[in-house]
Amino acid sequence: MKDFFKHIFNLYIILNIHVALAVTALYLVFNPQPDINYMIFLFTSTIISYNFIRFISFAGNRFFIRKYYARYKKLIVLFLGITGLVMLVSFLKLDLTTQFALLPLFIITFLYNFDYKNLPKFRDNGILKIMIVGFVWAGLTVLVPEFKELNNRIVFQTLLVFFYIIMLTTGFDKRDILIDHSNLKTLPQLFPNRMFLIYLIFFIILTGLNFMLYQTKDFWVNESVILLSVLMSYRSNTEKSFYYTSFWLEAMPLVWLLVRQL
Repeated sequence: MKDFFKHIFNLYIILNIHVALAVTALYLVFNPQPDINYMIFLFTSTIISYNFIRFISFAGNRFFIRKYYARYKKLIVLFLGITGLVMLVSFLKLDLTTQFALLPLFIITFLYNFDYKNLPKFRDNGILKIMIVGFVWAGLTVLVPEFKELNNRIVFQTLLVFFYIIMLTTGFDKRDILIDHSNLKTLPQLFPNRMFLIYLIFFIILTGLNFMLYQTKDFWVNESVILLSVLMSYRSNTEKSFYYTSFWLEAMPLVWLLVRQL
């Protein structure tokens, strides 16, 4: 029974359901009156997008992950098929303006792991990679939902999520520093001895944006989550378990949502 639940939990992580919940949680943090249909689209499209990218780079995945894809192939295909259908239906229910606003994010996601006329993939540039991830998350959770009523508050919220996701992603780069190709040039590869300073800069930027957005109790709620997230990402390293980053670090947006509800 223990092994059964372990396999279920691993599939939950490997199929990126946990990531999808994190994206949805971040959307709810900045959209207290959510559009349920958009929330369904956000959740399902995240699952499809992350698995699409994982399938494209299948050979480069950890053996641990490839083993699960091979062992539960039929179940995974069925799950992704149903998820993709729900995503399509929810997308068609969105208004035309929202569909149009999503188009650049679709294109970026599609091209993220593809070679084009011998040009390097987005994923092969460590700095560009985390900037794209930050932009897509910020676009999906803040910019697109508020696209029709763009103002300074939305811009600052978008920047807050952008830098927050870049900071979290750096924790994954620290975990993978021994297996990432040296040409990738991630922040931990470029500045291995200055990571404390880099995280301090992230913290200052996030704190500044948080202060410009909130001068109420929300400031301290957000600040506590920002501080915890920065510390979690900073503590990430090659000796931490797979679950430290793939579950606990990825769960920080869920923690943010939970703390905001208290």
